[in-house]
Amino acid sequence: MISVIIFTVILSKSAYGTLPNDQNIANKKFIYNNTYQYDNIIDVIVNDTTTQILDFIEKSDELSVYPTRVHVSTNDTNNLEYPLFVTAAQQKGVSSWELPLVVPTRTTVLQFNDMARTLCPHDAGPNITAQSRPTLTLATSSPENILVKIKLRRVQNFFVEVNKEVTFNMTPSSPKYYYFSFDRDSLNLTNNKNSSYLPKINYKPNSVLLMIDSDDDVCAFVSIQNNSCPVFDNEKDMLYQGYYFTMTNKGGITITKSMFPRGFYIVFVVKESDEDCTGTKDSEPGGARDSGSRVKTFRFRAVEAVSYADYITAALVVLALMLLIAVLGPIGTAIYCRSQAIVLNQESPGPSTSRAEPGTSEIVPIMENDRRESDLDSEGEFVTSSLPMPLNVAGLSRACPVAQRRRSNRYFWSALTVAVVYALPVVQLLFTYQRLIYQTGDQDVCYYNFLCAHPLGILADFNHVYSNIGYVILGLVFMAQIRCRRKFRNINNQELGIPEHRGLLYSMGLALVMEGLLSGCYHLCPNKMNFQFDSSFMYVIAVLCMIKLYQSRHADVNASAHTTFMLLALLMAIGCLGMIYPNEIFWSFFTIAHLVVCFTLTLKIYYVDRVRIEPSMVLKAWSALRQHGRSAFMPMYRARSVLLAIANIANWVLAGYGLYEHTQDVAKHLLAILLGNTILYTLGYGALKLVHKEKISIATWLWLLLAHATWVLAGFLFTDSKTKWSETPAHSRNHNAVCSALNMLDSHDLWHMASASAIFFSFNALLILDDPLADTPRHLIPVF
Repeated sequence: MISVIIFTVILSKSAYGTLPNDQNIANKKFIYNNTYQYDNIIDVIVNDTTTQILDFIEKSDELSVYPTRVHVSTNDTNNLEYPLFVTAAQQKGVSSWELPLVVPTRTTVLQFNDMARTLCPHDAGPNITAQSRPTLTLATSSPENILVKIKLRRVQNFFVEVNKEVTFNMTPSSPKYYYFSFDRDSLNLTNNKNSSYLPKINYKPNSVLLMIDSDDDVCAFVSIQNNSCPVFDNEKDMLYQGYYFTMTNKGGITITKSMFPRGFYIVFVVKESDEDCTGTKDSEPGGARDSGSRVKTFRFRAVEAVSYADYITAALVVLALMLLIAVLGPIGTAIYCRSQAIVLNQESPGPSTSRAEPGTSEIVPIMENDRRESDLDSEGEFVTSSLPMPLNVAGLSRACPVAQRRRSNRYFWSALTVAVVYALPVVQLLFTYQRLIYQTGDQDVCYYNFLCAHPLGILADFNHVYSNIGYVILGLVFMAQIRCRRKFRNINNQELGIPEHRGLLYSMGLALVMEGLLSGCYHLCPNKMNFQFDSSFMYVIAVLCMIKLYQSRHADVNASAHTTFMLLALLMAIGCLGMIYPNEIFWSFFTIAHLVVCFTLTLKIYYVDRVRIEPSMVLKAWSALRQHGRSAFMPMYRARSVLLAIANIANWVLAGYGLYEHTQDVAKHLLAILLGNTILYTLGYGALKLVHKEKISIATWLWLLLAHATWVLAGFLFTDSKTKWSETPAHSRNHNAVCSALNMLDSHDLWHMASASAIFFSFNALLILDDPLADTPRHLIPVF
């Protein structure tokens, strides 16, 4: 009974029009016309009482296999409070939009009075036989007439061909997408009468590299979506399917048939602002405006990606080259050690050809029974207060061989502990990043060189992971050299030659192996937050090389393993802090700390750790200056002072450069400081050997020549970076470039190979640098 009453009231209101809105509904006109044709501009008028329903016909069905693109525009005076609603109904779906299109940003509101949309094909796969024509409905609540211009056309370049460039323009209100099929015939329409109008493709590869270029700096979104409807062609929805990334001038991605067996859509959307590409907020004034500046021109083409034969060829070439370099080490060491063994057997120990620095006198040998227990602490380390002057290696290697060996072995076990504890969470984290890419499709997470990133299995960038194999091979070979070297050297006489610290040498080889493993892990997903994984063991290698050189002549006063790795932990923490807060305050404190460390190490090295850094040191220096005048500035050890002066000048230049630039790439700056000091120390050590008339073997010169040549090559390749994790993902893509070697490798892959070889050659040079002193009594070998 109640329902009947309510129904009667509704009918009475409709009949007598007691409400204004009801009157509008009663007077509503639905205008239907099925005579509109494609490729013609149609003018229609709609208002709150007129709704237009449009059907379309074509002169021929020959182009019906292509999708329809709808262009709609309205007059500029259209009121935002009464938008125009456009609905396109197809056989299997409905799409709708409104005009004017209002896009709010952080600082302004963009308004577009025209829009264009490509309607999702009935089925863009190989079984398509016909394309239905849509029915458009135009409606509005505006009391004033709205003039609407409509045009429908077929997208005849919708199907992407291999190696054929496609160029088009678009705005935020007119996204576009295209389709690529991995089938030999893009639509498999060989029996269809309309197939003569389709692209004839004789060959389709199993994987393609999509290369995108643009001369405009306008920020855009590119999405790779599966062959299904609906196609997400607006900025908010396109994140829910497939792979997507931001770009400005350059972009690219490799897509395999296993990812999208039925083909894929390439969707282009111009973003409403550039904030996601630049990383900075727009500074434009607020208010609604028509943004004619957000027009972007794209050029893209799909080229055949590398084949599995290219994968195998590149992998074998890299492996063979690294093995060839690795063989040089054992062969050279075996030949050199055998020749040295013959010389040592034929010659009896004699005086060294080396001479002490000017002003030094010869010291009688200090034999094992003459060493006092008071000179050694509980760890077997020498107490420097009892050092004779001038210094020689015998005076700084008084600890018993067992204590020296135990202290040297601590470097290896400390390095191994740090490597295991450090590497496990790194592997876990970066494999999580790798899974995140496949689950979310967000290609902005990882900073690949997308134009030379070849996927294989679960690896999105196989070549940059695999090219680190050289570090692992050469590190293991160097450790094997240390092991085999014991057979050729006489280690029983502890009073001859430079003390050899095998534990430290083993730790250098282990650090080289770990650099390869962690660099490979980093390249699973390189980005700003995990760059320290790639560079951490480069820090270790640089520091261990400097300690190796210093320990050769200062066995008892060298830094312990605990101190060394605590320093390395501090360096890694500084690098991480600098990447999180790369501001002027950090760089100021970092520069001050850098210069303070340089000053402290200068004093420690010059005075062989026999000086204490304390406030009274200033008063003592002032007293010496008043007492001796200008002569107080004359160095006692001139060669050492020149070396330290050059090192300090180089570090001041590096510190000034870092303070001036204060970029986000703190880790690279820190690595430049450590590697630069290592190279300087190596050159200085060799120069001091020549000053003291110590022999440097031909083999050592050859290793040094190879090392410097490969370091120069590695430095050039390192600066030719194809990614910039310190920038935004879109700007990093602007540095991407196609592979430069074997269709598989870019300059960063070659950097991995060159730097691994350079480190290996440097290690071999350091290994035999002091071997000509093997028959020289230690009291005749000067300290520098």
